[in-house]
Amino acid sequence: MENQVEEMICSLEHWFFKRDYRYIECNHVPASLFGKNPKINMILRTIYRLSSINLRPKTSIDNSPLTPQTQVALLKAYNLSNNLNVTKYLFERIQELVSPQTRNFALMQGIRISINLYENCPETPTPLNTVWFGQFLLDVPKQIITEDERKSSLLSICRYLVEELGYQDYGDNGIYFYYGPTLTKIIYNASAIISAFLIQVGHRYNIEQYSALGFRGISYIVNKQNDDGSWFYAASPEVPSIDCFHQSYVLQALHSAKELYPELVTNAIHRGEEYYRSMFTNKNRYIIPSRYDKRFTPRNTWLFQRLDGRDISEALIYFSRYSYDGQMLKGLIEYLYEKMYLPKSGYIAPEIFIYGRNRIPYSEFQAWYLYALYVVKSSFEKY
Repeated sequence: MENQVEEMICSLEHWFFKRDYRYIECNHVPASLFGKNPKINMILRTIYRLSSINLRPKTSIDNSPLTPQTQVALLKAYNLSNNLNVTKYLFERIQELVSPQTRNFALMQGIRISINLYENCPETPTPLNTVWFGQFLLDVPKQIITEDERKSSLLSICRYLVEELGYQDYGDNGIYFYYGPTLTKIIYNASAIISAFLIQVGHRYNIEQYSALGFRGISYIVNKQNDDGSWFYAASPEVPSIDCFHQSYVLQALHSAKELYPELVTNAIHRGEEYYRSMFTNKNRYIIPSRYDKRFTPRNTWLFQRLDGRDISEALIYFSRYSYDGQMLKGLIEYLYEKMYLPKSGYIAPEIFIYGRNRIPYSEFQAWYLYALYVVKSSFEKY
């Protein structure tokens, strides 16, 4: 397993180096094709998203815009690799992705995104990517940023989340942090991640306001857990649906709060992990994630996917860092290496559609894989 992990890391690093750490993302549609009708734009995006043949012209690929999903995931990966040169390079690049639409620090989308939940322009702030960048700031070495700069940036992110993004207060049931500036529908996983981040920053700098808001945010997520231990992707009136990697997101957030608030999250973690494990199939040498819970209607493109790369990358992170399981890791790595890794091309397939493997090397998937593989690699020294 260690040799397989090292080979995939080396391939991905070489692939990114050749492309200056940027490439198209799965939601990228040539900007010239978008019009004023959001529904038509959504259909256009869906066509591009579900095609396993790259329909984008070469000029659009060569001039792919910088996006925070890829850059932040790469920052987290190279930070684990202790490669200060690349980490510094990516960190400086992030400054190009600061949203001009906020008073405090927030990253922008980078590309125009049109999906059934919302349509955002490139400058629209992206809360989840901003928080993931904040997670990087919590761990980044002093060779990259001074302690004063770290604190200033982290507190600015928290002010953005609390004062600009905002939340819905449900009293004794807790609070919900919005998924995005234009979306009021409740998306559980994002609020969980935001809440856990506020707890971490509040505890680190002894800011009771952020700790308390984070606690209430996690309380809301615990209260919304289903009887079987799962969480829906979104709340009513959205159609109930459950998928694999978003369960991991929620569990990771709860684990992040466990050290400070064990009485709040321990039982929810136990029940949630029991459900999460039920979403994996042991087949020969492989551990294979289920894309979604078939008791419920799949969302958007889920119906066309047998596997999303994040189902594997987030499982690798979870079973390396939060609930170590060597057998799970071995089976997941075997499947990733033999069924999705494309050694001649130097990257990993982003997903498997019902009509075959997608060979378009979307950069955010490659970055998530690289980060997950580094998390796995770091677990070798511990276990």
